[in-house]
Amino acid sequence: MSPLLQKMIFFFEHLLSANNDSNIKTLQISEDTILTIMEKLSDFENNKGFLKQISLNTLAKKLGTNPKYLSKIINNHYEKNFSSYINDLRIKYLIKELKTDGSLKKLTIKDLGKKSGFGNTESFSKSFKKYTGVTPSSYLSTLKS
Repeated sequence: MSPLLQKMIFFFEHLLSANNDSNIKTLQISEDTILTIMEKLSDFENNKGFLKQISLNTLAKKLGTNPKYLSKIINNHYEKNFSSYINDLRIKYLIKELKTDGSLKKLTIKDLGKKSGFGNTESFSKSFKKYTGVTPSSYLSTLKS
């Protein structure tokens, strides 16, 4: 089963569960629109669009939708806000790259943050710790040993 199909199934199961009746009423977006945006979000993720500086408004324009719909879909599907969604994609990407590309382990924390799309070291370090539970330097030390 494709990752996109899995995401869509999860999304609709989540939306239709008995505990989320209020989400259906508040989402107020047609199923076709949701599916289209979900597909475009999947393409955005696969093409690593999150590695560039991007705002909710900019991404909404790229996806051909409005920021309100995009925000609602991210909030409902991923159960996080736009910033957390983007930051988590960046951290997941970096962790995967660190495991496969040994040369990255030699980079500074600042350079790792830049490589993964963060504008500054502080936001990178905070997001990394929030996602993994450890600081970037602690994580790197476990990879080096």
